[in-house]
Amino acid sequence: MQYFIIDALNLAYRVHNANFELKTSTGLFSGMFFGFVRTVLSLKKKYRGYKFVVIWDSKPIAKYALQSDYKAGRASLAPTVMSQIDDIKDFLYNAGVDQYCKYGEEADDVIATLVDRYKDEGAGTVVVYSNDKDMLQLVENGKVIVYKPKVGVSPEKFYDEEAVKNQFGVSPKKLSLFRSFDGDNSDNITGVERVPRKLIARVVNASDSVDSFYAELEKEKLTDFQKRSFAEGKERVETNLKIVALKKDLQDITHQISQIDKNKITELFKKFEIKSINPDIVIDIFSSVLNIRYTEARPSFKVESYSLF
Repeated sequence: MQYFIIDALNLAYRVHNANFELKTSTGLFSGMFFGFVRTVLSLKKKYRGYKFVVIWDSKPIAKYALQSDYKAGRASLAPTVMSQIDDIKDFLYNAGVDQYCKYGEEADDVIATLVDRYKDEGAGTVVVYSNDKDMLQLVENGKVIVYKPKVGVSPEKFYDEEAVKNQFGVSPKKLSLFRSFDGDNSDNITGVERVPRKLIARVVNASDSVDSFYAELEKEKLTDFQKRSFAEGKERVETNLKIVALKKDLQDITHQISQIDKNKITELFKKFEIKSINPDIVIDIFSSVLNIRYTEARPSFKVESYSLF
């Protein structure tokens, strides 16, 4: 079986930003719900041979214990907008799309764990749909592709190992170590200050841990500032790696098994005044998620690299 994994909040925030002005005649915000449904339906039309699963976030308790200001600075959405999340979950449950989450863990780590399981099952290509850089750690030729959705004028892209290496200078397996030194502003993770990324990539390629990185670093010609930056940043880098490296061994993941209920989908569409999508079409497209019907999967992917920064 082939799997198509959707990073739910990543998609929900993106479609909200694209449709934030949409409201019903009664003033109910509807852009997130409408955008999410339309996007998932469009994807399923293209990839009907894949079993779709959706992964939700929980506040990552252990990561916040390591860094209290992890992801600080991100704008939060109003409760009137976030209330659409419950309706999205309700839609997915009644449209035949299974959902997963793990209390105290981010969707990233749940996805990483499921990808590892699916690979062990001997699944075909697993597609991860997200524009989160962390997901690129999972890329593995012939097994896992990360599908970055269209954002603004930037077109959709597919990532294999070569595309990741072209972008960062390191392989997917070395990406967490690279990013621990390089940092990530989007997650408020501070790396080693003012050190060339090419230097970090070169040393990471010859390393497999923070300690071996510093051993390899002794072979490099560094400025006094660079030597001081690396020395002062080691403890921070070790913490960064604990946050950035994806977990692949989570247990007791909550799995909500879906069903098909046209009446409930119809009710939700009426609530959000969606007339452009026929509930019958939703049932027809998503019924294959319950293994009622499968069509041929797309045989190949066009792989391109692009800048994540």
